[in-house]
Amino acid sequence: MRDSPIPQRIPPLQWRKPAFLWTPAALALAIGWPAALFASAPALQRLALVAGAGVFALALLTLGASWAIGQAPRTRRVVVLHVLMAGLLAAIAAPFVLTRLLALVADAENAGTALVFTTSMSAAMTPLALVLGLPTALVSGALFAWTALKREQPISEVLDDAVFRPHDVQPFR
Repeated sequence: MRDSPIPQRIPPLQWRKPAFLWTPAALALAIGWPAALFASAPALQRLALVAGAGVFALALLTLGASWAIGQAPRTRRVVVLHVLMAGLLAAIAAPFVLTRLLALVADAENAGTALVFTTSMSAAMTPLALVLGLPTALVSGALFAWTALKREQPISEVLDDAVFRPHDVQPFR
């Protein structure tokens, strides 16, 4: 005998309307605030913008895939977790990519200097990248989730659907 499906009490989040205005504004806010911290260093500012764009490209890719398979996020926490996972991958990969790029530049200027840059140097920088990257991804994900997405109806209205009423609940004795 087949039971009826479990009802979904919390509806999925929706894009704020008009999405063509709110989504770019949310991305600009989420990607732009770390770059604003480096106002006096244009090279670091560009690095922060490129890293933020990469993190959000990966996060939006995974969010889109989950939406496509019917698992739309129901809470902002899920969206922030997508951004955090993308930030985690970027923070782990960043020291290795940076060390390789520095080795390529050094080898182009002076042949044979690329041997100085080792994998252990990259591994030593990974904890620093995590300490700096994960809080940045957390704040950026929260800014994006609160700016770009909204609930169709408040959660208090969703939960007040006559399934649970105060007179139905028995206190512990």
